[in-house]
Amino acid sequence: MANNDSTKRVPLELLCMLILKEGDRYGYEMVQEIESRSGGLLSFNLASVYVALRRLEERGCVSSRTEMTDAARARMRVYYHLEPTAEAYLTEQKEEYRRTAVGVQNVLKSCEVQHEKEA
Repeated sequence: MANNDSTKRVPLELLCMLILKEGDRYGYEMVQEIESRSGGLLSFNLASVYVALRRLEERGCVSSRTEMTDAARARMRVYYHLEPTAEAYLTEQKEEYRRTAVGVQNVLKSCEVQHEKEA
């Protein structure tokens, strides 16, 4: 499981949109999906996911609906849905992340080569 410092730099909105692209989910389910699909390397608290989902809702990328899950206990669950209008933002976020990842990789490689030369 990742520590809190490393997950601060992860594009959580992007991860939420990718998961929602496959179908509607509720918050805790998304936390579990991200952790599972990352092989345990990424772990977020529920509050962080809800903040990202709220930002996506404000952008018009995500909508939500509330459903009763347990009538006897009056339990409600909020499901999130990726709107078709999110496609452009999702594409933009994927491209931005890929560029950033390539840039970081380039710096890592360059520094490793430089350190090997100095050794």
